[in-house]
Amino acid sequence: MRSRRYRRIKSTSNCKPQGYQLSMIAFGVTISITGLLFYISFSNSILTPYLVKPLLFFYSLDVSFLASLILLLAKREEVSTISIPIMSSEAKRLAKRLRRLFNDKQITDVLKLSNTTRYGNEMPEIHVWIDDSLSEGYIAIENIANWERADREKFEQRVSGILSGKFQKYAVVSSELTEGDSFILFYFEDTLTSQRLIAKDDTDSLKEFISEDKHAIRLAKNLIWHSDISPHFSIIARTRAGKSVFAGRYMARLMLQQGWIVEYNSAKYDRYVKEFSGVSDPIKIVERAEYWCSVMENRLEQINTAGKEKYLEMDNMPDIAIFWDEIGNLNASLEALDKSSKTTGLAKPSIRWQTAINKLHATGASTGIHNINISQYATKEGFLPSLAKVNASEAVIMLGGAADSATERQYIMSGFADMPSRRYGKGQGLARITGSGRKWENEPHFFESPLFEN
Repeated sequence: MRSRRYRRIKSTSNCKPQGYQLSMIAFGVTISITGLLFYISFSNSILTPYLVKPLLFFYSLDVSFLASLILLLAKREEVSTISIPIMSSEAKRLAKRLRRLFNDKQITDVLKLSNTTRYGNEMPEIHVWIDDSLSEGYIAIENIANWERADREKFEQRVSGILSGKFQKYAVVSSELTEGDSFILFYFEDTLTSQRLIAKDDTDSLKEFISEDKHAIRLAKNLIWHSDISPHFSIIARTRAGKSVFAGRYMARLMLQQGWIVEYNSAKYDRYVKEFSGVSDPIKIVERAEYWCSVMENRLEQINTAGKEKYLEMDNMPDIAIFWDEIGNLNASLEALDKSSKTTGLAKPSIRWQTAINKLHATGASTGIHNINISQYATKEGFLPSLAKVNASEAVIMLGGAADSATERQYIMSGFADMPSRRYGKGQGLARITGSGRKWENEPHFFESPLFEN
């Protein structure tokens, strides 16, 4: 996108002229006088001898003022530069329209991002970038007015206010300074257009969501989970919030179609346990966790023998997704078994579970084992042990009432307890996933799980 080199200064009623402006005026006056003297000299030969010295004098003034003008023009303050990614023709047209919204009045009076000087208001450079889908982008405003000291939330609201009328679907969702603090980036996105995937009521309907990259699982039109970047996945949702449909009906079936090995275990027996060869008995769940630890060890040995570092470098080593549903119920059942167990010399069931699940989360990533952790509550009692939770927090989706719980967000999405309260419908909530782009990495965003027509 085209940008200027030198700072633009908007004149005010009581401002002083700049040096180059004075030189320009002086040059204009002297060149006019020089031209007049030339005219008189050529039109009246009698006066020509008397005009030689004045002409030479004004010649010298012209040269002096011209040199001064060029020098002062070159010494003007240069603006900061920013690299704007290439845009499609349609995106360019929209970016220009959005750029025009940020006129001088908005910058000086509304946003107050100009800089007042004796020469007038120094105006910042402004650029707009928007992605090819026209669903998100950013407004880059040069930082010349100590923005870092201001209230960012208010600024974001004001920028969103400028994006009104025909562009009201766009809202600023975050802001940050570029490296070197030279530009403020106001990230905006289309908050009104649904990005939800719509599937028919059969397995074949998921074929349109299959990714060429078998490690990439599409979750929405604008969201892909890259399991090779954030290997483990967590879903927190209350009963009837849509977690089982999302996990079993969509994710597990899609993974299967992308060549994954899938097993679905749940402390509360449901259809997906049977469909994906899982178990529901608490002790058997513990045994499956221990079994997958042995698979992990075997895969590690194969990788090491081949002189490789990860399963991604191995041929014929598919991804494995192990679903652990109703973790809260599992924890409660294992605690009850601990108390009732009279067996000596053996670790308690809860300890066996903690040991196995911690191992799977710590080492499973390098062997292609992905833990899909599902629970009604993101709490110490209702979720994974602390060590496993750390690795399970890189990719998190919270649906329904869980997404609106500040304490639970803080537990599994650390740093995001303070968010506006919102009522989420079935299958609606928040997502924060590392490796899915700046939007989803930096903070939780509104998410809608895939919807089945029937």
